[in-house]
Amino acid sequence: MACIKLNLNVDVNSCLSGLKATLRLGRPKSGIEKLKKEMKNLRDKRDDIKNRIDQAELEGKIPTYQVSQWLLDVETLEGQVAAIEQDFQSTRDQVPIRESSNCCSIILRVAKKLGEVKELMDRADRLDPVATVRPSEPTVMIPISHRSPVGIESYEEDIVGYVDGGKGDIIGIYGMGGVGKTTILKRIQQHYHLNHAIFDRVIWVVASKDCQLKRLQMDIAKSLGLKTLQESDDERTCGDKLFTFLKSRNCLLLLDDIWEHLDLQLLGMAHSATTERGQQQQPRKTVVFTTRSEAVCVQMKAEKKIKVKCLDPVQAWRLFEENSEKDVLNSDAGIKFVAEKLAKECAGLPLALVTVARAMSGKKSWEAWNGALRQIRDEHQWKTVCLPEDSVVMYKAFKLSYDSLENDSIRECLLCCALWPEDWQINQFYNLIPCWIGCGLICEFNVINEAFDKGYSYLEALMAASLLEECIPMRRSVHWDPCVKMHDVIRDMALLMVSGLEGNKRKWIVKAGIGLSDLPRQEEWQEAERASFMRNNITSFQEYGTSTFPKLSMLILCHNKGPKTIPSSLLSSMPRLTYLGLNGCGIRELPMEICSLTELQYLDLSYNPITSLPAKFGCLSKLEYLLLSDTDLKIVPKGTISNLLILRWLDITEIPLVPECWWDELKYFKGRHQLSLGINIDATTDNIKQLNMLPNVSIWKLTLDGSNISKHEQVTDLGTQQWGCRVSDHLEFLCFYFLKLDKLVLATGVGRESNFGCLKSLYFEDLEQLEEISLNGVRLYNLRKIYIDTCRMLKDVSWVLELPCLNFLEIIYCEEMKELISEVGNSNSISSSSIQRLILSRMPNLNRIANQPLHFPYFEYIQVHRCPKLKKLPFMAEILKSRLKCIEGEEDWWNNLVWDDENIKDSLTPYFSVGLIRVGYCFQYDPMDLERTP
Repeated sequence: MACIKLNLNVDVNSCLSGLKATLRLGRPKSGIEKLKKEMKNLRDKRDDIKNRIDQAELEGKIPTYQVSQWLLDVETLEGQVAAIEQDFQSTRDQVPIRESSNCCSIILRVAKKLGEVKELMDRADRLDPVATVRPSEPTVMIPISHRSPVGIESYEEDIVGYVDGGKGDIIGIYGMGGVGKTTILKRIQQHYHLNHAIFDRVIWVVASKDCQLKRLQMDIAKSLGLKTLQESDDERTCGDKLFTFLKSRNCLLLLDDIWEHLDLQLLGMAHSATTERGQQQQPRKTVVFTTRSEAVCVQMKAEKKIKVKCLDPVQAWRLFEENSEKDVLNSDAGIKFVAEKLAKECAGLPLALVTVARAMSGKKSWEAWNGALRQIRDEHQWKTVCLPEDSVVMYKAFKLSYDSLENDSIRECLLCCALWPEDWQINQFYNLIPCWIGCGLICEFNVINEAFDKGYSYLEALMAASLLEECIPMRRSVHWDPCVKMHDVIRDMALLMVSGLEGNKRKWIVKAGIGLSDLPRQEEWQEAERASFMRNNITSFQEYGTSTFPKLSMLILCHNKGPKTIPSSLLSSMPRLTYLGLNGCGIRELPMEICSLTELQYLDLSYNPITSLPAKFGCLSKLEYLLLSDTDLKIVPKGTISNLLILRWLDITEIPLVPECWWDELKYFKGRHQLSLGINIDATTDNIKQLNMLPNVSIWKLTLDGSNISKHEQVTDLGTQQWGCRVSDHLEFLCFYFLKLDKLVLATGVGRESNFGCLKSLYFEDLEQLEEISLNGVRLYNLRKIYIDTCRMLKDVSWVLELPCLNFLEIIYCEEMKELISEVGNSNSISSSSIQRLILSRMPNLNRIANQPLHFPYFEYIQVHRCPKLKKLPFMAEILKSRLKCIEGEEDWWNNLVWDDENIKDSLTPYFSVGLIRVGYCFQYDPMDLERTP
């Protein structure tokens, strides 16, 4: 087993000063009132500083490190003060405050926070200036091969020559879907990312079908790190703000996949005025866009139009070979002969060639290859499909790849990816796999861990077939979660398959991310089986009659910020609904009619400010998956959970204070399946014991929270007896939050080498007194991710080299850390490290990662942000033999690095990208967020 020992030190002086504060403040109520008044003054000061930042951003500046840190500290203090006010109210409601044993504790906490408010006000007076000059290019580079793909090089050279020669400001690239237009645009971005002589800004934005101008404006602002654009601004106001920011800069705007004319002036790409003779030359504003239509090039007044054609037979075969198993092609002349005919059937379309080649991966018999050729040539099959002529080839390729997938569950999983908006990232953990689970595509499992493992295996199969592609998330903060995206042509084919080939063109209705303000007319989707309206602006609903949508089994309304509730008539109109996604909608109240959805199996209410569940919620007898994370639930009627007899997954993490009624519900839960539970608890010994006593419950995700308890109440020993099998055996995510400890030791228990066989992610957040973490010999064999945030006193993380499967390490706001790895141990532990991604941010005293070179054979990505003293990377030439994709950081930092061998820097420069990641005030992390990406 494993245990945690927390060493506590009693500070007598602080106790005495706290006693003086108690005597000075007297009654808790007067202290609370004084604290409220001082907090109002602090908020006013914060708003003034934010206004100054907004003005500075229009001048191309960003907040200084000191200002960002101050704003983050204010935000943290607000949460802590709110907790004190809530505790005071609870105590006053229970017993007379003068008789309460918590009276002294509240006064002490108030006194401490008053001191912190004063300290923040004093710091605010010294925040001058509030902003500094922005780095030269705050864009995230799109990692691609440094070798031009087949058939692309000539187009790339043509466009670069045209731009460099100043022959025109608008260039249109057009051609059929899947021909390689986006790949060409990526190459252009890479070229000008590495050559800064012409453009100050290189901006990448994906338009896509049905996109709105306002959304493009917001995406451009996001790319620039420009926060002054507001959702409430109209298009003209947004355009003016973009123009003001860009008017003095040389800019290259890369617009991918536009379908209609766009007003470039409203995208900030107009010249400020006509250049008069003798005046200084105007900054360049160049736009390169891709489209499927030559007519759009004409509408955009493109001065250069470039048509991307399909590959010639020689190029086509070369691309097919590159994506096939060459050993198979060379093993049998008959297979190679059939493969050449298969490649010819793809008509030189690159996406079709890659899709078919990958679909045939693993096929080693001539019969399998010949069968694929017969299928793709079957004219009768394609004559029944009403497709445009230029789509038939791609559909044939897609259908062959689709049919080659291992089973129907994986095929259905692929189709589900089309429910998301076009060209958007889909978060694997928070979005995609839960959707598959909710649709019943992953159903044979005992605990939710097994379901996720199966989901990741399905993802691997779909990516291997090139039907999905992994992408680097566009991060709002430094969190990193793996995402996938679906090529827009593949998505079109998937939607065609579920809606256009079985006589019912409305089997699935997908209108996601297109700016809807109302649901479609009833007749448009009353025969639908699945409907996705996620990521719109739906604010109102019409009245519906009972059973208006008799076939609808799935409804996704997530991330529509308008509705405060869901109309009862809408819920009553869907008697067969099994899947309901309402996460992130701002819903405050659930109608009683939700309890009438007797077929409902999956309900996601996460990220909504709901405070209670309806009284008859326990009537949802078929509910298997209930997600309630990050809600404000305080009222849980008796029988809500205990009556859900087939519930398999309950997520109540991120709920600030888990009400006592939750414990009662879980204690009496007698379901048919083992319940996988995600939960936040106060970090007390009693709470951990309670978790171990819950019948038929396994803990999947756990946060030990010290923010709502005093230091003496906090658990001091999580040893063998506390970490029971129910808590640790299936635990995947463990977070220590706001605990008041200076040392954390994981020690091997008695009888078992390690309890934590499933632990994959470990989080340390706001442990401001923590100086040391030690594994003490514990082997966490499956730990993949470590995230350390605001552990200001932590000295180093040498212990991470003891983790054989760790592939992600993120450390931010550890101000006292000077060296990441101070003890490297033996050479075997260094060379065997599996770390793939390393993120270091806001560590002002960090001067080196390790005192000797480290060997990371799997290394892909490093980001360094605001670590000014870090002058050397612990890499040798061997790093180039790894899977390195990107080094991201400030340009000044990169230019000032010290190298033992300048040849290493020259070799690594193509991988370097200037990145701007803004934490706290500017960007807020939303794990449910979806990003549109290239």
